Amino acid sequence: NKKIEGVEALLEATLTRLDEFQAFISSVQTNRKEIEQKLMPELLARTAHLEKIFMQIDKLEAFVSLLEESAGKMEDRVRQVDNAFGENKIKNFLGSFLRNNSSQGSKEGGKPFQWKHGDIIVRHKEYFN
Repeated sequence: NKKIEGVEALLEATLTRLDEFQAFISSVQTNRKEIEQKLMPELLARTAHLEKIFMQIDKLEAFVSLLEESAGKMEDRVRQVDNAFGENKIKNFLGSFLRNNSSQGSKEGGKPFQWKHGDIIVRHKEYFN
């Protein structure tokens, strides 16, 4: 009698645990379906968006390195000119250049010096579409 009751209790506990395990498996399958249907497409869309952002970052890095290189070259040229002509000669040249420009500006109706479109060295449109 006691053995049969013990076996019945053990079977009942095992069946209860089996039902709990089945409910767990069912919830895992439901979660898996939700992930496959909702979250995966969202993750894929966000991944594609991030790839576009990373491409823009790469273009920005290339543009910045080009600007750094151009600035370095310009600094080298300024040093060369400074060494060749000396600081006072440059100030005298720039002073006379500005005086000539201002006198030309007054002859042309007082228009200040303006940059021309062709004066642009680095074209940012090549890097950003």
